[in-house]
Amino acid sequence: MSDDRSRVRRLDRILKVQGQKRLLEEWRLSNLRQERETLDKDDVALLDSLGTESQLHGLFIEAKVRNLRRNEVKRSANLADQSATEQRITTTRRAEKGVEKVRDDARRNRDADEETRSLESSVEGHLARRHPSFE
Repeated sequence: MSDDRSRVRRLDRILKVQGQKRLLEEWRLSNLRQERETLDKDDVALLDSLGTESQLHGLFIEAKVRNLRRNEVKRSANLADQSATEQRITTTRRAEKGVEKVRDDARRNRDADEETRSLESSVEGHLARRHPSFE
Protein backbone atom coordinates (compact mmCIF):
# COMPACT_ATOMS: atom_id res chain seq x y z
CA MET A 1 0.00 0.00 0.00
CA SER A 2 2.80 2.39 0.90
CA ASP A 3 4.56 1.39 -2.31
CA ASP A 4 1.45 2.22 -4.36
CA ARG A 5 1.14 5.63 -2.71
CA SER A 6 4.80 6.47 -3.28
CA ARG A 7 4.47 5.40 -6.92
CA VAL A 8 1.49 7.70 -7.41
CA ARG A 9 3.38 10.56 -5.72
CA ARG A 10 6.41 9.98 -7.97
CA LEU A 11 4.18 9.95 -11.04
CA ASP A 12 2.51 13.17 -9.88
CA ARG A 13 5.94 14.81 -9.54
CA ILE A 14 6.97 13.58 -12.98
CA LEU A 15 3.74 14.92 -14.42
CA LYS A 16 4.35 18.28 -12.77
CA VAL A 17 7.86 18.45 -14.25
CA GLN A 18 6.51 17.52 -17.70
CA GLY A 19 3.94 20.30 -17.39
CA GLN A 20 6.64 22.79 -16.45
CA LYS A 21 8.77 21.70 -19.41
CA ARG A 22 5.79 22.17 -21.71
CA LEU A 23 5.08 25.63 -20.29
CA LEU A 24 8.72 26.62 -20.77
CA GLU A 25 8.64 25.50 -24.40
CA GLU A 26 5.36 27.33 -24.99
CA TRP A 27 6.93 30.46 -23.50
CA ARG A 28 9.92 30.07 -25.86
CA LEU A 29 7.59 29.66 -28.81
CA SER A 30 5.71 32.80 -27.82
CA ASN A 31 8.97 34.77 -27.63
CA LEU A 32 10.05 33.45 -31.03
CA ARG A 33 6.74 34.52 -32.55
CA GLN A 34 7.10 37.99 -31.05
CA GLU A 35 10.63 38.19 -32.42
CA ARG A 36 9.32 37.21 -35.87
CA GLU A 37 6.66 39.95 -35.69
CA THR A 38 9.35 42.48 -34.78
CA LEU A 39 11.45 41.41 -37.77
CA ASP A 40 8.43 41.72 -40.06
CA LYS A 41 7.69 45.22 -38.74
CA ASP A 42 11.33 46.23 -39.24
CA ASP A 43 11.21 45.00 -42.82
CA VAL A 44 8.03 46.94 -43.52
CA ALA A 45 9.60 50.09 -42.05
CA LEU A 46 12.75 49.61 -44.14
CA LEU A 47 10.78 49.04 -47.32
CA ASP A 48 8.59 52.04 -46.62
CA SER A 49 11.68 54.20 -46.16
CA LEU A 50 13.02 53.31 -49.62
CA GLY A 51 11.05 56.12 -51.22
CA THR A 52 12.77 58.28 -53.85
CA GLU A 53 11.50 61.60 -52.57
CA SER A 54 14.58 62.24 -50.42
CA GLN A 55 17.77 63.65 -51.94
CA LEU A 56 19.81 61.39 -49.64
CA HIS A 57 17.94 58.34 -50.94
CA GLY A 58 20.97 56.78 -52.66
CA LEU A 59 23.23 57.07 -49.63
CA PHE A 60 21.20 54.69 -47.49
CA ILE A 61 20.05 52.06 -49.99
CA GLU A 62 23.05 49.82 -49.39
CA ALA A 63 22.63 49.89 -45.60
CA LYS A 64 18.90 49.21 -45.91
CA VAL A 65 19.52 46.25 -48.22
CA ARG A 66 22.06 44.85 -45.74
CA ASN A 67 19.50 45.24 -42.94
CA LEU A 68 16.86 43.46 -45.03
CA ARG A 69 19.27 40.58 -45.73
CA ARG A 70 20.26 40.37 -42.07
CA ASN A 71 16.57 40.26 -41.11
CA GLU A 72 16.00 37.48 -43.62
CA VAL A 73 18.79 35.41 -42.05
CA LYS A 74 17.30 36.05 -38.60
CA ARG A 75 13.84 35.14 -39.91
CA SER A 76 15.13 31.82 -41.28
CA ALA A 77 16.80 30.99 -37.97
CA ASN A 78 13.65 32.03 -36.14
CA LEU A 79 11.50 29.74 -38.27
CA ALA A 80 13.85 26.82 -37.63
CA ASP A 81 13.76 27.54 -33.89
CA GLN A 82 9.95 27.77 -33.95
CA SER A 83 9.72 24.43 -35.73
CA ALA A 84 12.09 22.75 -33.27
CA THR A 85 10.22 24.27 -30.31
CA GLU A 86 6.85 23.12 -31.65
CA GLN A 87 8.26 19.61 -32.03
CA ARG A 88 9.56 19.67 -28.43
CA ILE A 89 6.12 20.84 -27.25
CA THR A 90 4.48 17.95 -29.09
CA THR A 91 6.96 15.48 -27.62
CA THR A 92 6.48 16.88 -24.13
CA ARG A 93 2.69 16.75 -24.45
CA ARG A 94 2.91 13.14 -25.62
CA ALA A 95 5.12 12.25 -22.65
CA GLU A 96 2.76 14.12 -20.32
CA LYS A 97 -0.22 12.14 -21.61
CA GLY A 98 1.69 8.87 -21.17
CA VAL A 99 2.57 9.72 -17.58
CA GLU A 100 -1.04 10.74 -16.90
CA LYS A 101 -2.23 7.37 -18.15
CA VAL A 102 0.27 5.45 -16.02
CA ARG A 103 -0.54 7.61 -12.99
CA ASP A 104 -4.28 7.06 -13.42
CA ASP A 105 -3.71 3.30 -13.70
CA ALA A 106 -1.58 3.38 -10.55
CA ARG A 107 -4.28 5.34 -8.71
CA ARG A 108 -6.95 2.86 -9.76
CA ASN A 109 -4.77 -0.04 -8.62
CA ARG A 110 -4.02 1.69 -5.32
CA ASP A 111 -7.70 2.46 -4.73
CA ALA A 112 -8.70 -1.09 -5.63
CA ASP A 113 -6.08 -2.51 -3.24
CA GLU A 114 -7.22 -0.22 -0.45
CA GLU A 115 -10.85 -1.15 -1.04
CA THR A 116 -9.99 -4.86 -1.07
CA ARG A 117 -8.08 -4.52 2.21
CA SER A 118 -10.93 -2.56 3.75
CA LEU A 119 -13.50 -5.15 2.66
CA GLU A 120 -11.34 -8.01 3.91
CA SER A 121 -10.91 -6.26 7.24
CA SER A 122 -14.66 -5.62 7.49
CA VAL A 123 -15.52 -9.23 6.63
CA GLU A 124 -12.97 -10.57 9.10
CA GLY A 125 -14.25 -8.25 11.84
CA HIS A 126 -17.84 -9.22 11.13
CA LEU A 127 -17.04 -12.92 11.14
CA ALA A 128 -15.03 -12.60 14.33
CA ARG A 129 -17.95 -10.90 16.07
CA ARG A 130 -20.52 -13.41 14.87
CA HIS A 131 -18.57 -16.59 15.27
CA PRO A 132 -15.85 -16.45 17.88
CA SER A 133 -15.07 -20.09 17.16
CA PHE A 134 -13.47 -19.12 13.79
CA GLU A 135 -10.41 -17.72 15.50
